[in-house]
Amino acid sequence: MSKVLFLNGSPRGKKSTSAALGNYLFDFLKDMNFETKMLINRNQIGKEEKIEELLKEIEEASYVILLTPLYDDCQPYNVLKILEIIFEKQMNLENKIFLPIINCGFPEPEQITEGTIPIYKQFASQVGFKWGGSLSIGGGEMLQGRYGKQLHEVSQFAKNAIEELEKIAESLKNKTEYPDTEIILVPGYFYKWPLKNLATYMNNKGWKKVAEKKGEKVDATPLL
Repeated sequence: MSKVLFLNGSPRGKKSTSAALGNYLFDFLKDMNFETKMLINRNQIGKEEKIEELLKEIEEASYVILLTPLYDDCQPYNVLKILEIIFEKQMNLENKIFLPIINCGFPEPEQITEGTIPIYKQFASQVGFKWGGSLSIGGGEMLQGRYGKQLHEVSQFAKNAIEELEKIAESLKNKTEYPDTEIILVPGYFYKWPLKNLATYMNNKGWKKVAEKKGEKVDATPLL
């Protein structure tokens, strides 16, 4: 029986878009008789015994699926740390499939495909993983994972994601290649006036509110 190891790289852990995506694929693969295991990255990097547990799980897995958000073109610390651990241990990863599923808050998946996917491909090549394709998801906040929602609870917004996750499962079952894929969860009408202008206004207002809470002067122009 093939084993699939999920690594949840979201700092939010179980209440995150990464978790919602992972839980759906986890259950789907389990129903297909795969052995499945999910670890939360942030729980695996603090103590030596947890690192050893992580490495043992990777060693036993046929597939390693990384679930992670992208924050302003940057990987979460716990994801980078686990990549470093895998690299430094110089494990025998021959024939193990590595497949990242990445989401970002921005609607455009290009935030992921143009910078992040090449990094993961380089990582896989250097440590010996076989590249298994990737899924880049724009507008991940539409899935409301941070509120603990599962994909079946967010209606049409999850439709594209569910379809691709099921394709990934089928590719693992049939041992066929899953292509690098990008999808957008934000409906097209959000890009049209007046919703586009309203969304931009609300986002700017939200960012300013958070900045003010942190003590920043949001309208400061020091260079003038």
